Amino acid sequence: MDENNELDHMDYHEENNAPVDETDKKLVRWQKINENDGPTPKPRHGHRAVVIRDLLVIFGGGNEGMIDELHVYNTETREWVVPQIRGEVPHPAAAFGAAAFGTKVYVFGGMVEYGKYSNDVYELTATRWEWRRMTTKIMGKDLPPAPRIGHSFVASEKNQKAYMFGGLCNDLNDNKRNIPRYMNDLYILDLSTAPNALVWSKPEIKGDQPTPRESHTAVLYENDRVSRMVIYGGMDGNRLGDVWYLDLNTLQWTEMKITDPRQGFPPMPRSLHTSVLIGTKMFVYGGWVPVMPTAPGEQQDKEWKCTSSLGCWDVEENRWVSLQQYDSEEPRGRSGHCAAAMGDRMYIWSGRDGYRKAWSNQVCCRDMWVLETKKPEQPAKVQLGRAGFSSLEVSWPPVRGANGYFLQIGFGDPKDASASPAKRGQVSPRKQPASATVQKEDEQQSGVTPSMISTQGTTYTTPAPSKPAIGEGGLPQDLFEDSEKNEGTSTSPKPSGDSQADVDSKKRESSSENAIPQTSDGDVKKEIGEERKKVEVKLENTDDDLPWFDVGIIKNASINVTHYFNARQQPLEKQLHDLVDTNGFKCINDANYTAEDKVALINGQTYRFRVSAINGLGKGAWSETASFKTCVPGYPSAPSSIRITKSQDGAQLTWEPPSNTNVSGKIIEYSVYLAVKSQTANPADSQLAFMRVYCGPHAECQVPQANLGTAYVDQTNKPAIIFRIAAKNEKGYGPATQVRWLQDQQKSMPPRSFPNVAPGYLYQHATPYLKKPRFEHH
Repeated sequence: MDENNELDHMDYHEENNAPVDETDKKLVRWQKINENDGPTPKPRHGHRAVVIRDLLVIFGGGNEGMIDELHVYNTETREWVVPQIRGEVPHPAAAFGAAAFGTKVYVFGGMVEYGKYSNDVYELTATRWEWRRMTTKIMGKDLPPAPRIGHSFVASEKNQKAYMFGGLCNDLNDNKRNIPRYMNDLYILDLSTAPNALVWSKPEIKGDQPTPRESHTAVLYENDRVSRMVIYGGMDGNRLGDVWYLDLNTLQWTEMKITDPRQGFPPMPRSLHTSVLIGTKMFVYGGWVPVMPTAPGEQQDKEWKCTSSLGCWDVEENRWVSLQQYDSEEPRGRSGHCAAAMGDRMYIWSGRDGYRKAWSNQVCCRDMWVLETKKPEQPAKVQLGRAGFSSLEVSWPPVRGANGYFLQIGFGDPKDASASPAKRGQVSPRKQPASATVQKEDEQQSGVTPSMISTQGTTYTTPAPSKPAIGEGGLPQDLFEDSEKNEGTSTSPKPSGDSQADVDSKKRESSSENAIPQTSDGDVKKEIGEERKKVEVKLENTDDDLPWFDVGIIKNASINVTHYFNARQQPLEKQLHDLVDTNGFKCINDANYTAEDKVALINGQTYRFRVSAINGLGKGAWSETASFKTCVPGYPSAPSSIRITKSQDGAQLTWEPPSNTNVSGKIIEYSVYLAVKSQTANPADSQLAFMRVYCGPHAECQVPQANLGTAYVDQTNKPAIIFRIAAKNEKGYGPATQVRWLQDQQKSMPPRSFPNVAPGYLYQHATPYLKKPRFEHH
């Protein structure tokens, strides 16, 4: 039987051993990652990958001899990096165990030479890329774990322990003579004692246990109810396809036997595959499988091949889940590759693709693939960076695993009775509204005098309170978001130096800046307030009825919006399938679109925004709607070129005055606001309060350390403190510019910028390998 026929026969067996309910299949999709910058690692097999935040750390393996290089793949930037390594670097090894534990990586065992195995434990501190050989001791009178390869090694953050199971040992541990022995022993390594000596223990096991094996996989599944290790497959002379649970609390093994068709149909038995846990599902990929299906107990391994098949075991429902792969390219079969899960994605890299008869050698792959298992999560609300007269700079926290974003714009705010051009008698929502005329008519109808404070600078990181928080000096909250909607939901800490009497005084002095100007007729104010409430109730759920227009499908999580597509263009929703298939983007800002294709934003107009994330499986849920307003002529534009530097006393902020001062006139004062921790709001509500930390005529200020101590640290992307700065002229305040001040992350996570060596340095300056037997591990 030739190679192609063998693989076809194998795929048929896995996909057609019984009828499958098509509606019960889970859709997944492979995508090849072609855009890789930086020094790509050499192809190999028997290496390992672990995940630390958004970094994929790959170490070891073998091809022409063992490899000790460590590479880091940044999944956000799609860049390979070679950190400058320090400390006691482990011996070049393959088929070892590796597990991430916070920002540390622990490795155990592996093949250091052909036939010579290790039982050393090494620790990598990823915050400074430093290796350390750990001192270990054994609890009680038991012997420490024997040197081995092909074992499983997983770490539990919950228990602060690592669990090692099985593997293959050489009873002679001599590279010239080899007496192999499969094992099924379980050892537990207590990681809580680091940086001192780590302690091994060999616990008493309850129940029947898995048969001795190597080249199997293990994942940990933990929640508030259960804590278990899941073992799958491996090799004991034959390929295995059994699933076992180890309860980490009782240390009892349980085999998950398939006795009911509702438990699904298992994939082919295999070894040297990979398994990762995503949610409640363990995804199994690749490895060596027997070519011909056989009955239980029969000799299986007369012939075997590398496979590209996938399996999916649901750890909660204890069943094999049928998968439907998206009609797209997929990786070729391989074994000895590495895999790691990040969010809802599984990454695989390298591995060998089996025995090529024509070449009489093993061929290692040099490609990276990602398996999409879910559509992207819902993005957070769109935020405004800066408003212009005919532009709005918007952004949103990046969504992990997103290939791009679908951004739409609409007229108005559903809370505003004059929001929709359709409701205001516009002929077509694609046309620009006659803003000045309509605004004047709306004001006359409602009896509301135009606000003296421009609200076009609204920023939307999180909702802000409506009432002026303590210490805000009376600056109206309509400078920020959803002021009336969130009335009374949160308050701000009181800044140093302001008494309650001072605050009350400032509130009285700021009456000319209120969204509803002070009048002598209190009944008029009351009537206006009641009318607004009626409008809000009426329009509370009308957001879905308002029209949306396409800005584009874009790659990055930020854009300066100046136009949107007009009715001549086909809606992007109808083009989405083709764009997803080609990983393509289409945006109104592209140079090939002319004035005939788009509609420009106009000044003084409120616009709504929503965004969804896109990956290989399509579009995720839309974000919540955010509303922003372009600048109104006569008001100052937003301050720019904001610089924040750390000082001993706090933070020094400087900025450039608004660019339109030659038109809008002299700036009277600036106000700087700091997002602070809410004292009363439930943290689960994700609501922020803002405190004014500066008000004065100068384009700079010093924020004291006492104020910074009350700051809210935004964790939606990189940890940052949020400031907002607005300028005021004779008419009032213009739009606020929002800026995120990134905070030092070294104590909590690895640095994003690694000390690099020149690309290819390790390859050019490494000590040449001595001629060694090829690393062969089946």
